[in-house]
Amino acid sequence: MNKKFAVIGKGFIYNLHAQAISQVGGDIASVVDVLDGPDTWREMVKKTEADCVVILAPNHLHFEMAKFSAEYGKIVLCEKPLALRSEEIKILAKYPNIFTVFQLRYHPAVKKIKTKFKEDEQCQIEIDISVHRDENYWKSWKGIEEKSGGIIFNLGIHYFDLLLYLFGEPTEILTKSLSYKTGRGEITGENYSCNWQISAEAPRDNQRRLFKVNGVNYDFAAKENLHFYVYKDLLEGRGIAPPEALKSIKLIEKIYEK
Repeated sequence: MNKKFAVIGKGFIYNLHAQAISQVGGDIASVVDVLDGPDTWREMVKKTEADCVVILAPNHLHFEMAKFSAEYGKIVLCEKPLALRSEEIKILAKYPNIFTVFQLRYHPAVKKIKTKFKEDEQCQIEIDISVHRDENYWKSWKGIEEKSGGIIFNLGIHYFDLLLYLFGEPTEILTKSLSYKTGRGEITGENYSCNWQISAEAPRDNQRRLFKVNGVNYDFAAKENLHFYVYKDLLEGRGIAPPEALKSIKLIEKIYEK
């Protein structure tokens, strides 16, 4: 029998999720948006025949929605970040049926990096995520730090997750500058040093997403919908659970503390 999905959120990422659900043979049974009313999503979770609830809502709502849906016995797949605070992640870790989305882990470049670099090899890493965001972006919930978590959560979390996934936990975190729209710093691990920069102020014609390891840039632009692999793992009983998601959340918290 095909899995049925209920989706909370109809923003720009919805189409990628809908496509991936179709690719794995699933069906979307229910869809609501937070603009439909503050409690509409609760009623949907209570009444839907879906096996899984997919959360594509603004970041600050993820924790409450994931917890509520899990308590109703649903399998939960939540877009990143799973929550905005590590204490919330620890609460969600009590539920075995909650998972989050880090689709870049399925990118072919990850396998290349894992194959090329040995665990004890010293690596110099450069992360430069410099993009252009227009006025509409800042007028939306993404421009409100209390709702988005800030620019590091919105633009950086995928790449910080890759850093920890590929190279291990940090031993030292140095934040050199941090503002509403930009940040830069250094993260050091046992066998790596990473200089990172994130900006939403890049000129429209000079945007870049760099992930360099020892001078080689690995392009994480995706020609296929990597969310397919997220759903494939979910249906096979695998996925990225809260304890794994906690690592990048804790790192970002420490960046903001500095």
